Amino acid sequence: LMKLKPPPRMKRQWYVASVLAPAGGYIALKLFKDGYIKEALQWAAEQLGNFYNEHLSGPIKSIYGEIVKGKPDVADKKARLEAITTLKNMIGSWLDETFPEMSEDEKINIADAMDISLVEQAKEECIKRSVFEINNIVRLSMIEMQHIKKELMSALVAMDELMSSNEINAKIAAMTPAFILLYGTRSIFRFCFYALLKFGKSKEETFQTFRHTILDIERLLTMRDNPPDAPPPLSGY
Repeated sequence: LMKLKPPPRMKRQWYVASVLAPAGGYIALKLFKDGYIKEALQWAAEQLGNFYNEHLSGPIKSIYGEIVKGKPDVADKKARLEAITTLKNMIGSWLDETFPEMSEDEKINIADAMDISLVEQAKEECIKRSVFEINNIVRLSMIEMQHIKKELMSALVAMDELMSSNEINAKIAAMTPAFILLYGTRSIFRFCFYALLKFGKSKEETFQTFRHTILDIERLLTMRDNPPDAPPPLSGY
């Protein structure tokens, strides 16, 4: 049966190899001398390095750091608390000087709520009355600037919490293309490895071997339960 086995693909298609091998060698030598292969390899290595850093190394390091060291804080929460305290003190001191007849509870409520509506009204009146109240205008502007600073710090803290809660999901999503590429490369390599070198058996051939083996076992079991009749004796001459 081994003699009936067909020759390898390279022997059957020797004429194709005899034409393609010299042509491919000449093209590769020409490209190597002109430096195109070196440039292509450098470009491919650079792209693979960037892809590895963006989709494997960076996300894995980030996930490891978040699990071991905790979530990093982009915004300074302590600075936000200091800005809030400063704004409350500025509004409280201004209310004490500008509205001495106001009750203490109302002043405390306005300062705690960081309501600057009275500040904006006072600033508008100062601008209308006279330019000689420049000191009051500057003071009111500083209170407004402190309020803007507080709002910016609060927005940064909210963004930080949102990013931290979705950090791992974003990193895993960034790693998905790398997993797809690795799986595709593995499948193509296995297919080419078998198709070109013919090492081992393909999946179809393996299944076919299993089917033939099972069929032979079934035939043997059938013959054991229902053995065929013995052939008639040969008649003598």
